[in-house]
Parts: sequence; C-alpha cells; structure tokens
Amino acid sequence: MSITRRTGAAVAAAALSVAGLTAIPPAQAHTTGLHDNCTNFNKRYPNGVGRRGAVDRGGDSTNFKRSNRIYNRAENHNTDLDRDNDRIACEQS
Repeated sequence: MSITRRTGAAVAAAALSVAGLTAIPPAQAHTTGLHDNCTNFNKRYPNGVGRRGAVDRGGDSTNFKRSNRIYNRAENHNTDLDRDNDRIACEQS
C-alpha cells in the first residue's frame, strides 16, 4: 500500500470517528423541556398559543396568545401539543 493510500485511509477513519462522537440523537436535541408536553408549555403560556385567526373548536378558549411564530415552533418540536388540530396549542378549556 502506498503512503498516499495509507494517509487517505487514516484521514477517512479519523473523520468517521469524529463524526460519530459529535452526532446528537434527536431525543437529546433540545433541552428546554418547554415543548415536551402541555404541562410545561402552559407554565410559560397559561392559556396556550394559537395562530392568528385561530378559533377554538369547543368555543371555550379565547384568551390564548396569538403568535404564528411561537405556534409553528411548538408544532415543529411536538405535534401532540395541538391534538384537536384547531391551530391552538395547549389551550385551556
């Protein structure tokens, strides 16, 4: 084996081992806990967060915070926060 091939193989092996050490599993990607469940989410937003123009299907919740940005961020982290798909995450009824 030539020196060039051995060097290339060593560099490739080193790159693979470094890449393996720096990978973060998806379950550990965020550490805030805010989006883990509605109990945590409601500590920050007591009446939930909905998209602008959202209307609660049950008609009970009208005091939720209206923010497309916060709602989208919450849904991207955990789609279970809006189980009834009314565009309001963790509304209190």
